[in-house]
Amino acid sequence: MRCDDEYSPLLTQEGWSRHEKIAEGIFSRSGRGGQSHTTMNFDSFIGNRKIIDRLRAKLREGRFPHGLIFSGPAGVGKHTAALMIAKALNCTQATAPDDFCDRCPSCRKIEAGTHPDVMMTNVEEDASQIKIAQVRQILSMLDLQPLEGRNKVFIIDPADMMNAEAANALLKGLEEPPENSYFILITVNVHELLLTVRSRSQVYNFTPLALDELRQHGVSDDLVLRWSEGSIGHARSLDVARLKTERELMLDFLETVVTSTEEQFQDLLGASSDLGRAKQGFEERMKILAVLLADVLYLKEGVDNKLVNQDLRDRLAQVAQRASADRIVKMADFLGFIESSLKSHVNRQMLTDMLVITGNEILNDFLTESR
Repeated sequence: MRCDDEYSPLLTQEGWSRHEKIAEGIFSRSGRGGQSHTTMNFDSFIGNRKIIDRLRAKLREGRFPHGLIFSGPAGVGKHTAALMIAKALNCTQATAPDDFCDRCPSCRKIEAGTHPDVMMTNVEEDASQIKIAQVRQILSMLDLQPLEGRNKVFIIDPADMMNAEAANALLKGLEEPPENSYFILITVNVHELLLTVRSRSQVYNFTPLALDELRQHGVSDDLVLRWSEGSIGHARSLDVARLKTERELMLDFLETVVTSTEEQFQDLLGASSDLGRAKQGFEERMKILAVLLADVLYLKEGVDNKLVNQDLRDRLAQVAQRASADRIVKMADFLGFIESSLKSHVNRQMLTDMLVITGNEILNDFLTESR
């Protein structure tokens, strides 16, 4: 398998692979606003072609489901696909039931977010959840006839941010939707949604884009490609300069952890202290460390083509020579524990102290023998 032809996951450890939130700092938050609109259709959609083909087949057959869930990593086309479906259900100049023109007033209004029959629901400003009042607004529109188009489309993104009351209220709309009403729920993890919501919807699981598919989007920088996690959204918002700076810090940290001797114990504690005291970017640095550890394991397993940080191969190879695979795996496992611990108030300094002890062979063996 060539790395040029297929996306290789960055985070091999289960806990970090679930972490789909865009890292603050490395990935800037960039919206759709301000970008010029290029005419599109289903054929121009890049990646996840099987999903698009299945959706088009249902449009052609006239049996399109009234409840859809688009699940998968951020930035792989879920929201774009939802807009395309809304356009196909309302386009006035489409030449086939499974397509849209992207030029008629209906398609343009949907793209601009101004179509009265296509409602976008997300987390309101200064709120942390989608509230029941927002869902009730959707429900109040169900029995009304479309104002301009043929169908009403309700897109909830991110659907996993609905609070319990909102999610339960949505069930009423999913149970018996009017013939001309469709729900599209977008989430990074379908299992974050209520089972009752999932059972009333058809689930489509979007996957990361292959490297060649990212290149079709115009991404050419190799470092950006490999750090994008198969997400065009990540690729376009990646702050390369900041990434390189933070990556250098974390590689220095990793080298200190695996190479320090008993005489360098103070250096080891100093590295832990510097990392633990960081007021900003702690989670971001943990994520970078997880990717570096995965690269070290790839080198130890002889699958160099999967390396994310190809430009750091020589330094990573030195780490791979000094640290056992078991030690690297234990560090990666502890990063998963750190991720789960950050959801509550914890002493970060204590966590980083445990991390360096876990990663340093000599210190770990000494403490084990002294028990």
